[in-house]
Amino acid sequence: MNEPDVDGRTLSAAFERTMDGVGPDLGPLVAASARQGRSIRRRRRLTVAGTVTAVAALAVGGAVALRTDDGAGNGGQAAAAASTAGSPTASPTAPASGRRYPRPVELTDDSPEQPRQGTGPNAGKVAMTGHAALAALAKALPSDGRTSNYSGYSQLARTGNADPGHVMTAADLLYDDGSGPANVRLWFQGGFGANLKPDSRPSADDLFSCAKKNARDQFSYCSDSVLPDGTRLVLSEWTVRDALEREVDLVRPDQARVTVNTINTAEVAGQAKVQVVRDGLPLSLDQLKTAALSTDLQEWITPEQAQQAEQTIRPFHDGSPEHNQPTGAATPKPGSAG
Repeated sequence: MNEPDVDGRTLSAAFERTMDGVGPDLGPLVAASARQGRSIRRRRRLTVAGTVTAVAALAVGGAVALRTDDGAGNGGQAAAAASTAGSPTASPTAPASGRRYPRPVELTDDSPEQPRQGTGPNAGKVAMTGHAALAALAKALPSDGRTSNYSGYSQLARTGNADPGHVMTAADLLYDDGSGPANVRLWFQGGFGANLKPDSRPSADDLFSCAKKNARDQFSYCSDSVLPDGTRLVLSEWTVRDALEREVDLVRPDQARVTVNTINTAEVAGQAKVQVVRDGLPLSLDQLKTAALSTDLQEWITPEQAQQAEQTIRPFHDGSPEHNQPTGAATPKPGSAG
């Protein structure tokens, strides 16, 4: 775990091995611990090495926009600043520095997804696909920005052969308000909250309490709250040199966990480490919160919804761990040690 893991592939492969056959109650928590560990390691690498690293465990894909800005990018910045003026939860986009930034890598492959069929109470439905998660994310973001580079995947996390499993979906895109792109990542875990027992590790307080989070990592801003419907969420922001990152993390009454994160770094052609690709960020914490609370993010959806999303989100890069194994690496067998 001390080896550099710029794109998260090593961690994703380890997660795949760990999830198969894991004991009851701990399945989704393994994913949470992995993700939290990745976030902490990322910030430590930034501090020690003076480099910036990817926010997602997925490669960034595609280059065709779901929406175009039509020259309204600057208006998007102004609207974001005006809607959150005086609120520490959403620092406006930083002023342009005049610095020239590299462009993110653009992958143009277009991969299909095979929706996973539901059983029992979910018969007739399919697990939320990477396409569907991206469609929901893009729809929830401010409409005067441009989305592109779509990447994602969906899988089921099971605690045993008799467990029908909970849906876990990851989705990545670039969002550009006219002043440059920023990575935006969504991570969805069905059934996560059911495992947050008082004695579980991590506990709900470990994940959704700023006091606990700040004891481990120093944030430039952190706010936790409980919404009237019982949703528990935390909003945070941190910087390391020119890298700026914001995140909204929540667990809903239906036990689903949703995390939406954005960072101003991306993979750049010819560079081993990800690079800063713009000044500041185009999305405030309030806007990320709106996306994380989207009612379109559901564990199980209709086949028609999945089909419509696959037609809308193009091109799409398969970001699954098995698809993104380094060249020459063997795909780990389920349940194997390593």
